[in-house]
Amino acid sequence: MHPEPNKGPSRQPTLPVFRPLRRAGLALLFAGAVLPALVPVACAQGPPNILFFFLDDMKWDAVGYTGNSVITTPHMDSLATRGTNFENAFTTVAICGPSRASVFMGQHMARHGVITVQRGTYTAAQWAESYPAQLKADGYYMGFIGKHGHGNGFTGTFGTFDFDKGYDVQGSYFGQVIDGESAGGRHLTKFMGDLAIEFLGEAVDPAKNPGAAPFCLQISFKSPHNPLQPDPAYDSLYSADTIAHAKTDTQAQFDDLPSFIRSTSSAGTAEWNNNFNTDPKHQASVKKYYRLVHGVDVQIGRALAALDDPDGDGDNSDSLTDNTIVILGSDHGYTHGERHQVGKWYIHDESIRVPLVICDPRLPATLRGKRVSQMVLNLDIPATILDYAGVPRPAVMQGRSLRPIIEGNPPADWRAVFLHDHPAIPTVFKNEGVRTEAFSYTRYPNNGNVKQLYDVTVDPYQRTNLADDPRYASKLAELDALTTQLKADAQ
Repeated sequence: MHPEPNKGPSRQPTLPVFRPLRRAGLALLFAGAVLPALVPVACAQGPPNILFFFLDDMKWDAVGYTGNSVITTPHMDSLATRGTNFENAFTTVAICGPSRASVFMGQHMARHGVITVQRGTYTAAQWAESYPAQLKADGYYMGFIGKHGHGNGFTGTFGTFDFDKGYDVQGSYFGQVIDGESAGGRHLTKFMGDLAIEFLGEAVDPAKNPGAAPFCLQISFKSPHNPLQPDPAYDSLYSADTIAHAKTDTQAQFDDLPSFIRSTSSAGTAEWNNNFNTDPKHQASVKKYYRLVHGVDVQIGRALAALDDPDGDGDNSDSLTDNTIVILGSDHGYTHGERHQVGKWYIHDESIRVPLVICDPRLPATLRGKRVSQMVLNLDIPATILDYAGVPRPAVMQGRSLRPIIEGNPPADWRAVFLHDHPAIPTVFKNEGVRTEAFSYTRYPNNGNVKQLYDVTVDPYQRTNLADDPRYASKLAELDALTTQLKADAQ
């Protein structure tokens, strides 16, 4: 048995609540083993296991290790203390289905074709070049738990997973059925934690994994996605806390948005009006969100404990901890009242910036617990996983391995710009743009080509739209042309 750990200390914050962008980056939580001279240390143990915790709608700063003084996430904080924290991690598309497909495929939405959770799936040929299919072909014992989020009528993953406990599209926090098994009275997050422990037991069971192959398990939590329905066990958590409003949660910032986003039928405005437009609503909603995140943290703790004793017999002689890379990430961020908006979809940091940590127990002490500022993306996760496994990256992948950064040798030609490209869906507007180290730019091609431009070096909260400022006309034209170029390159 693996009991749920106690809540534990709230955190040991190492980051400010927000620091201006030095180099953009997407926040992943991975761990991979190497020596300072880039010589892998996995030789004696064989290829590493990979344990990937993937959250949904997770704000980059809704964790203790960023300096958040309210939320309690001791297990995520511990991973950041022991791993590499990517301070500038981003998604290339701030909506569930396309971003999750990018994490499987290592491709921009324009290439993999999964447009929304309503439109898009994979062909067998496409899936064969995904990171799970590549690992499976190389002999890994594969597991997937939770939300695929790739499309109604999703055709599945073509037998890739030995332990296949996925579902589509959103799932339910209560009463969810996975692979014929009902959650019963368990909250979905707890149910998924139980399945993770079951998988780890199978990974060391000769009857299930007779060749003792290395494993890869991706746990794709629904939490903290709407509806905000946390486990009742945490109902009293944060009840005495007061949640501060974002600096941009003002009428003036709302008024600065394009008129079509301010419309009461626009998704972000409608959600704010329903659940955030008064302080009591704001307090209640954010606390529920934090309880959902805390629930995930508890299950991460249980899974990490099971990693140390996978067969649950109280003897850790079969521990997998020392040869398992742990990744923590999210499909995209989320807004909690910034600009009087609630949701994601657009290019402001609260939507596209994500937590990302990679923790490798084989890493020398000098490379643990560090923060890096390179601009990293959801596209980089599969390339990194394959790199650690020693599997060549398919040419169709557009991301790059993060191993050199983790190992203290960032490439001189690392990216300094990326494309964000979001599809048009009901109540959300088509938007596309680029993020550089200094500027954030977006345009709305279906709505009069309205534009937004922010200088994040002096305006990290993106309060002042410079698109109509004649002093920035040349920069606006430059970034507009760059957006067009990167959209073509993304095909």
